[in-house]
Amino acid sequence: MKFNIHAGHNKKGAVASGAVGFLDESTEARLLKRLIKKRLIEKGHTVYDCTVNNAPGVTANLEQIVAKCNAHVVDYDISIHFNAGSGGKTANQKTTGTEVYIYSGSSKASAMAKKVVDAIAGTGLTNRGVKVNPGLYVLKHTKNPAMLVEVCFVDDIDDYHAYDRSAVADAVVKALLS
Repeated sequence: MKFNIHAGHNKKGAVASGAVGFLDESTEARLLKRLIKKRLIEKGHTVYDCTVNNAPGVTANLEQIVAKCNAHVVDYDISIHFNAGSGGKTANQKTTGTEVYIYSGSSKASAMAKKVVDAIAGTGLTNRGVKVNPGLYVLKHTKNPAMLVEVCFVDDIDDYHAYDRSAVADAVVKALLS
């Protein structure tokens, strides 16, 4: 199979670098993306890294990511993100969880997105499910079936403790190849 994968946002320290909490979205998305890419390549698949590190702003970052993704014909475009807004600063033994966005309910990525979110949830994060959002730039403008993966919440202490990069990478790879 062939995949485009990218870490959302610019790198840490640049403008538009993503959410920050117990985890730094920019840093962690890049680490997870690299691990998923490595494991897919080890299994004989083609993976294009469409990450953009130094765009001058949010719009330019998104446009550059989409241009990189659209340069390849692949089975799936995978955008790796980490969410924020949970308000979970104190432990309550409940993770806020993982969710995967797709452009529409009829998206060719729909069934795969369900596999991915279920697999990530299997690592110990609450399953928030697959959600449709036609307004997300990457989903709206990429030509291949696309999903935007919100792995967990950077500002939820329970998500922080439940998150295991290696386990999530394994889960995502297993889902993508199933």
